[in-house]
Amino acid sequence: MLRALRLFLVTFLPTLRSRLRGGPARPSWGFAFEWSIRMLRRDWDETASWPLTRVRQLTAERPAPRPHVGKVAVTDERLGGVEVRRFTPASPAKLRVVFFHGGSYIYGSTRHSHAELCAHLALASGCEVVGVEYRLAPEHVWPAQLDDAKAVCAALEGPVVLAGDSAGGHLATFTALTHRPLALVLLSPWVDLEMPGASFTTNDRFDFGTREVLTTHARAVAGATPLADLALSRLPLAGLPPTFVSVGGAEVPHDDIVAFAARLRAAGVEVTQHVADDMPHNPLLFEGLHPNARAAFDAAVAFVKRLAGSC
Repeated sequence: MLRALRLFLVTFLPTLRSRLRGGPARPSWGFAFEWSIRMLRRDWDETASWPLTRVRQLTAERPAPRPHVGKVAVTDERLGGVEVRRFTPASPAKLRVVFFHGGSYIYGSTRHSHAELCAHLALASGCEVVGVEYRLAPEHVWPAQLDDAKAVCAALEGPVVLAGDSAGGHLATFTALTHRPLALVLLSPWVDLEMPGASFTTNDRFDFGTREVLTTHARAVAGATPLADLALSRLPLAGLPPTFVSVGGAEVPHDDIVAFAARLRAAGVEVTQHVADDMPHNPLLFEGLHPNARAAFDAAVAFVKRLAGSC
């Protein structure tokens, strides 16, 4: 808590000075939103040299508002030997959303960092959301995460959508190759762990993550697997189901994500793409702070609700 307060204070004046000199960093950014992104970036930079397990612990302990979590039934169980957390709204639809959380395969959980997103998605869509607690790196390297995802999908019955943000979007796509879902919902997916896109440089000052640190994360999860082998663009994309892709207009992996969406279309996949103007990585996590992020959330929910209505 004290560290969070320090970050809050040390980023206030730099944000104020920057806006007084040159206006907002992005046209639609209010002071509070820009301040929030600057705090996240300062936090990212300060923890860059920390052991990965310590970063995970910090993420798990970070307080966050959870107004939607209390409005759904939350239960923990094991499916296929893997821990999951179910977020179940009243009178759920037949369609389930299997959700893989982001966090560079290093940290994150549907118990803390992604609990609110899962609960809100369940409430807004009317579908039960099954959050998968797959094994994390560096203790567990690829394909442990994929094995866990496949085990959960094999244990579920009925129609499912595979969804995920960032690394979770990467995992959802790999999983869809063997466990064909009704659709994919990819939220700022980490499509290429080599991160070749120019936007990792051009959008660096607008986002909270950096290619340098993400490369450390990528190598930790890949283990002996070459990073190139984990690029979604190298997968046989033909035959994948209808796919929703959300991308932030100012996020560092922007170019990689847009290029991947184009490859999906070229492979004959039906793609619904939503670009959240001015938004950093993973716009849906900011849906309570900016209207463009809320529009991204609404677009993803609308996609899922259309599918649920056909089941």
